Amino acid sequence: MRFYIAGGVGDQGRNCFYVQGERHAFLVDAGTSTDGMDRVPDLTLEQIRSADYLFVTHSHRDHTGAIHFLEENGFTGQVLMSNQTYRQIHHKPLNTMILDSTAPELELSTDFRVIWGRTGHCAGAVWFLIEIEGKKLFFSGDYREGDPFYRCDEVRGMKADLAVVDAAYSREDRGSEMREEVMKTVEEMVKDNHPLLLPVPHYGRGLSIAVLIHQRLGDAHPVYMSPKLYDEWLNLAHRKYFARDAILDMPYSVFKAWDEEHVEEGGIYLLTDAQLAKSYSRHLADENPDMGILLTGSVHGYGRAGEYLSEGRAKFTLWPNHLTRREMQDFKGSNYFSIVVPFHNPKEEADADTFIF
Repeated sequence: MRFYIAGGVGDQGRNCFYVQGERHAFLVDAGTSTDGMDRVPDLTLEQIRSADYLFVTHSHRDHTGAIHFLEENGFTGQVLMSNQTYRQIHHKPLNTMILDSTAPELELSTDFRVIWGRTGHCAGAVWFLIEIEGKKLFFSGDYREGDPFYRCDEVRGMKADLAVVDAAYSREDRGSEMREEVMKTVEEMVKDNHPLLLPVPHYGRGLSIAVLIHQRLGDAHPVYMSPKLYDEWLNLAHRKYFARDAILDMPYSVFKAWDEEHVEEGGIYLLTDAQLAKSYSRHLADENPDMGILLTGSVHGYGRAGEYLSEGRAKFTLWPNHLTRREMQDFKGSNYFSIVVPFHNPKEEADADTFIF
């Protein structure tokens, strides 16, 4: 069995892994880089055309941005993903198989079996345990236990010959501590009743942050959402497969739709432009100098988020969408993995680009 890293390890995004056995070959994820250059995975035409399947962990473009590139270069295999991932992505693959929540185990052939579960990263995000030709490979995807909004099927006691494990954060604390740090920053920034802007992606941490703010601050500081995020709230809040039980009892009215223009004192505004790349986002920030800006995710090589941060216009406190170094070590210790490949962190290198086992 040959495992090849095509991107995502010691890299900015571009997550992609290729596995070649004697009878089967497959890919896991096909993303573009997040450095503003949209680099595609390092795959040969032979690898692209030999893959029978592409397993997609979730919709974010660092995992899906290169699917079209694969198809343009001869990939004709089946693409497996959840229904929420299919709904969220812009390019719909030609040959898609939707994962059925009632069938967490699939037998693709007599020597090719797949088990999958939810990762807690965003709606539709999943991990995969792939058993192929007598070997087991685990792919964590973007993994997060304990999220306030999203369910996670926790991985414990799992055995695999090779595991690709989320290792995004080079820090020694844990998710609960990071969420507490974000909340303390929010409370500090609204204590004088100034409005607060939280740029977030369309899919992912926005709903998680909103839920925790409401749980902590109640109606004292109303939470407003951009139209796209508010639609996600209406779509997901009462769907129990990806939302935690605590969410199902919350009325839709706890959050308010926002026109992305008007702001009021004490309001907290979630804007679906995580890098402040849109002109209207910059106009909003510049026209409301008393409004605080809190960045809670990675600052990439496009948009104005990085500039606002360096100028002191914005603050940064990281929301835990992934595993920290300590949590990755905890995760490894709770399972039985012969080879571990850390991914999603440009500072974390693997021992090799190719593993044969």
